[in-house]
Amino acid sequence: MFRLLRSRPNPFSLATRVHGSSGPAPQVIHLQRVKIRRKWFKPRNFIIAGCVYYLCFQVYKSSVFSTISAWLDEEEKQLTKKERKEIEEEMLEPITIPLPLTTKLVASEPYKGTDPEWKAFVRVSKNRELMRSLQSGLAELTHRVASRNSFLVHKCGPDMKLGRYWLDVHFPMRPPPTFVRKELALGDDGIYITEEPVDSTTALWIRRALWPSTLSLSLWSFGEALVLQNAVKFAKFFLGDEPDPTPNPSLQQVIEKVQKLKNPKSESDAKAPSSLPSAKTQAADGSSTDSASPVEKRSSDPSPAPGSPTASPGSGVSSPVPIIPTAEGDKPKSARDIAGVRHTQGHLSEPWKAFKRKFEQTWRPIQELPPRGCIYVSGLVEVNSPRAIVIIDVYAFWDPKTEKFHLRTAKFRLRSLQTKVQAPMR
Repeated sequence: MFRLLRSRPNPFSLATRVHGSSGPAPQVIHLQRVKIRRKWFKPRNFIIAGCVYYLCFQVYKSSVFSTISAWLDEEEKQLTKKERKEIEEEMLEPITIPLPLTTKLVASEPYKGTDPEWKAFVRVSKNRELMRSLQSGLAELTHRVASRNSFLVHKCGPDMKLGRYWLDVHFPMRPPPTFVRKELALGDDGIYITEEPVDSTTALWIRRALWPSTLSLSLWSFGEALVLQNAVKFAKFFLGDEPDPTPNPSLQQVIEKVQKLKNPKSESDAKAPSSLPSAKTQAADGSSTDSASPVEKRSSDPSPAPGSPTASPGSGVSSPVPIIPTAEGDKPKSARDIAGVRHTQGHLSEPWKAFKRKFEQTWRPIQELPPRGCIYVSGLVEVNSPRAIVIIDVYAFWDPKTEKFHLRTAKFRLRSLQTKVQAPMR
């Protein structure tokens, strides 16, 4: 009976596969790799692509090149002989490529007696009226600059008048220095390296951008102060020299008294809940009940429904007062209120002060060079006001070609400020 319950052997078992089966012999399959080579040179494709490219070139040439050539022909007809000559000279000039980090300051040669700048100096020196006008013009310019200065207006008042002035006119013996730069020239003669002059303003701005010495020194001071501060904190942490954060008890008491004097209202509001009656009240049946204060009832008892008798208008203080939660209490008002930002800001406060201090010490505005052939005028100018007397140290360059002062190179510096009425400080 139990023989019938046995499972039949699996024809795909391991024994069957080992001893084999009586089926037909398997066929042998051979796999071979086949590489299909396509014919890459097809004359038809080359002819079609050439025709398409030629057609596109002809369309582009007729729509773009023809329009530009027609416009150039019209502009060429309107040119004068002088402009044509200048264009031809520019076309003959070689193509130059500036080489970086090759700009340098070169001193100029002194003026010669035959130079037009020296002849202009001689003409100005013989004209006494012109020299006096240069002095008075610079004094008036100084007066206008002082009247527009907010610091001097605050100290001296808006009513400023020009006083005495001591100005000298100087004729420089040589022009200001120039900047030169090496360039790689590509011309008909070949490839060679030349030195060409560069605009002084451009050269100075490039030098300031490539060599930011002021910013580098300021960042060095910032890093030095930060490393020193962290080193001191680590030393205090490991050596156990951290001072006691709790202040002196006597000083703490003084601070609390000062705060109480400043905020008496808040102190009275804080004492108000504790002054409410909390004694035992006698009930009508003679049993004594410990009645809590109305504020405690409001905080402990559940708020009654609006229609319940306990919410009557005559219930007095025991009636619940709704408290509206403020949604802005948990949210920071700005990024500075975040704990991490406040901690970082406090940690970097001293290094940032060192950065600003060093930046103010080393920052100097870019002083441009005056044009060639300018006359140097310098001295002191006095400006009077009802409150004080101001003396300003000034120098500027006057250009004989434009007959105006070169304002970009002029400099005004406060020499002294003396008040007319001086009161004691205490």
